[in-house]
Amino acid sequence: MPDVVIENPVLNSPFEEPTRHFKFSNEGVTDETVCERRISSYFLALS
Repeated sequence: MPDVVIENPVLNSPFEEPTRHFKFSNEGVTDETVCERRISSYFLALS
């Protein structure tokens, strides 16, 4: 899994419903944002 550095990981307000999230790929989290709510899911980070 490539190392991704996200300078400012806070995308949403704590007082409103989330509207954006960081995109996940087959390799893990990316620094690309998506303007919609993420579906509920999980993944296992294997090292």
